Amino acid sequence: MMMQAGGTPPGSSEYNTRGDLRKIAGILVALALFIAVLLVYIIPLQGGFISSTAIRAGDLTGTEPRFQEQLPIQEVDLGASGRSIFIAFVMLTHILFANLHLGGAWVLLSLVILYLVSRKERYSRLGKSVALFNVILFSAGATFAATGVLFFIALYPTFATQAFHIYWWPLLVEAILFGVEIFFVYTLWFTWARVGAAWHVLLAIGYPVSIFFQTLAIDTFVSGMLTPGAKTITWGAPGLLGMPWAEYLLWWFNATLWPLQFHRVAAATSFFGFLLAFLAMLHFLDRTDPPSRKYWDWVGSFGILWGLLGLIIQPVLGLWYMYSIFTHQNQAFTNIMTGPRAWEMLLMVGLLSLLIVTVSVYFIERRERLLVRLGRHDIRNLFRAFAIIAGAAGLVLVQPAWLGGIMQYDPGTWLNPLGLMYYKHIALLVLITIGAIIIGIDLLVLRGRGTRSGATSPGHPGWRRSSQVCSAHGSSLSWGMLGSRRAPRGCSTRSSRCREDRPTRRRCRPIRSSRSG
Repeated sequence: MMMQAGGTPPGSSEYNTRGDLRKIAGILVALALFIAVLLVYIIPLQGGFISSTAIRAGDLTGTEPRFQEQLPIQEVDLGASGRSIFIAFVMLTHILFANLHLGGAWVLLSLVILYLVSRKERYSRLGKSVALFNVILFSAGATFAATGVLFFIALYPTFATQAFHIYWWPLLVEAILFGVEIFFVYTLWFTWARVGAAWHVLLAIGYPVSIFFQTLAIDTFVSGMLTPGAKTITWGAPGLLGMPWAEYLLWWFNATLWPLQFHRVAAATSFFGFLLAFLAMLHFLDRTDPPSRKYWDWVGSFGILWGLLGLIIQPVLGLWYMYSIFTHQNQAFTNIMTGPRAWEMLLMVGLLSLLIVTVSVYFIERRERLLVRLGRHDIRNLFRAFAIIAGAAGLVLVQPAWLGGIMQYDPGTWLNPLGLMYYKHIALLVLITIGAIIIGIDLLVLRGRGTRSGATSPGHPGWRRSSQVCSAHGSSLSWGMLGSRRAPRGCSTRSSRCREDRPTRRRCRPIRSSRSG
């Protein structure tokens, strides 16, 4: 940013975006280099391109014939891993929508509460858009979920039979909650601004709670495949109670259920927050009028905060999750940490580091004007230091522990001293601390100061806090987040300005032209 004499920020027409573009280009170049080194150098030298099916081929040849491909539908002509490829594609696509749905429910609840507490129209406007977006996400995610179940039954019939016998009751609960979830999300959307505050709160709470327990019911199955409740399945009486309840509970509430559940919630919330920020950025670039650009700039900031909050919680829950795997399924832990799947962990922590750096740069640029206006050069310099420290921590996290062998301790492998887990734990702690401090500074120090001091979003002149433009009640977020285009009651759809005299009462007056004084 180019500064005028006296340390004051330039006018909106003088804002220099070249510095912003350099930072964005630098982040993209760093991402490209990281992916290139990972694909060309690290993965081949760790045996990452060798499939798990090929590595465990000796064990798989000794399995019973009933677990192998026996039906024509199971022959997918994609090699030994063909059936797994089908399941991976369908279920990962489903999880993409399901996690957005899970995270969006909690963001929606926060918007309802914030609106009822503050009576600021922007929370209601964004909340209605998020509600519709969740309706669309639900429809798409449910389609892939049904397809995934059909693939499980068709491609792995014996496995599906055993799994449905063990997890019949959790899956029944999941199916019931599926209907409850439909009721809450559709009712919340169609009754938006048509029911009282108590009903809004009831629907807004019931929606994420039902999704949470539906996800928990599914995670009993997912976590049970990784850390089963017993080494062998012992059936007793036929029917829906084929084993004692105590044994069922061991299978359902296994060692990795709770860490997986809470890690999914944090990851889903972060995912939705960053997607919200991305869509807000697209709308910001598409708008030309200052009020709309101000609104979408705020939506981007709101999404970034949710994304960062979920992001800094994930490493803590991830360590809990990995420790549970290490304790109860050491072979799987060895495969993903010191074996051919270790590169996936490098990719994950590399992207985590890059997100922290990107968020730091975002706050540097977005809060530049406000920090200068408030004279808080210390906070501005702190944000810059955070970006540098996060980048250094990221370099530590992406260090491979070894090269030259499938397993870390194979003969002839080269051990990297910078890739020790001790250093990576410290780097993760640094990233968590940076993220927490950024959230604290933005919420406790800067949030709301921009409007009180006249500072606003980058590149735009200030608006007075006591006025805001009457805009559509309900907005659109790209890819389906389309809201109502009606203006709030009492406000003209033409250019007008609404002054909030009291939290629950709005009065509109037309904007005077410059010619009328």
